[in-house]
Amino acid sequence: MHRQRHLARSAAVLIGTALLVPVGAAPGRTATTETTPNTHHRYAQSEIVLGGAWVVEFGTPIRGNRHQVRLRTDNGVVSGFIRSWYCPTGASVSPRWASSRCTHRQTIWLKNLDGHRVGRVSSTGRSATQSDYFMGVSGSRSWPFDADLTLFATSEPTDDGDGTFYSWWRDARPQGTFAGKQILSGTTRYGQIGGYGPA
Repeated sequence: MHRQRHLARSAAVLIGTALLVPVGAAPGRTATTETTPNTHHRYAQSEIVLGGAWVVEFGTPIRGNRHQVRLRTDNGVVSGFIRSWYCPTGASVSPRWASSRCTHRQTIWLKNLDGHRVGRVSSTGRSATQSDYFMGVSGSRSWPFDADLTLFATSEPTDDGDGTFYSWWRDARPQGTFAGKQILSGTTRYGQIGGYGPA
């Protein structure tokens, strides 16, 4: 009889402990859509390739015929670059790689234009937009640019929270235009939607 009471108490303790531990609470686990943290900062990043000559309405011409673009928007703040190459026939680039046959022509750094906030992430974290005007700068030269990109999530969010600080991200596919130019057909594109900040 004493042994039965002891087993019953042990079972009750185990059940109570199981109820106190939330499912998926361990850091680094894949979070579900319902548990995407409501973080202070949300960001989106597009990595795409544009092709062909690039004539701009204002500023000096942009040299090269292949252009790697990385546009990051964090709560509306722009960063990233346009890295331009001249590639002969048969040579190619991806957003993160260029053939050794291509010649680097210039790198333009992206930054905000006063009064413009670029980039918004949906409340669910499943989509984001990068749309508005910003500047490109290289030395003493500058160019006005605009984007009309939309990113759609292609994976569930990965959660790296520790209970006091959250960082989550999910892969996404960007589509649309950059400075009126279409993403080069057949090229790889990368995207990411995420957020971070105190829990």
